[in-house]
Amino acid sequence: MKIPFCTFCVKTRVFCNKCQSLLDSGEYSMLDVDVSDALLNIATGKMEDLLKNVEYVKSYEVGDLVIVVLKGVRSLPRAVVQQIEHDLERALDKKVKVVEKGVNINELATQLASPARILTISTSWLPDGTTETIVRITRTELRRLPFRPSELARVLSQISGTNIRVEVTR
Repeated sequence: MKIPFCTFCVKTRVFCNKCQSLLDSGEYSMLDVDVSDALLNIATGKMEDLLKNVEYVKSYEVGDLVIVVLKGVRSLPRAVVQQIEHDLERALDKKVKVVEKGVNINELATQLASPARILTISTSWLPDGTTETIVRITRTELRRLPFRPSELARVLSQISGTNIRVEVTR
């Protein structure tokens, strides 16, 4: 398991200059340190071989849900990803959703909105040359969405680095 912090710093919470600068710059927060610690504990057990090519990217907190972004998690069986989510939930005392970094916006939106189904995802080109991705969800699927549509748009924008709008349709 690759993490952006030194293993010693994560375990002791006494940070070296490199790790402290990552925290001070705002690139990472203490939530990232807590999630990294929990992931290291998970990776040292029976899942060590499975998680050796997985890289931790970032965590986002949305209400009582923590979204953990990992690279290389797509190659893992779904049961292993669910076990990671379950172990992280126990360690953090919050609901956890693991998503893959580097996938296209359609797959990322589908992963985050799960178990709700997305109606359509389209891209609009604006007159100033920028693009905006519009994710449409039906009103009946809204109750299955893990968080509010505005929060989904904010998290999708943060992870993908693009402008995203979520619309609720009939």
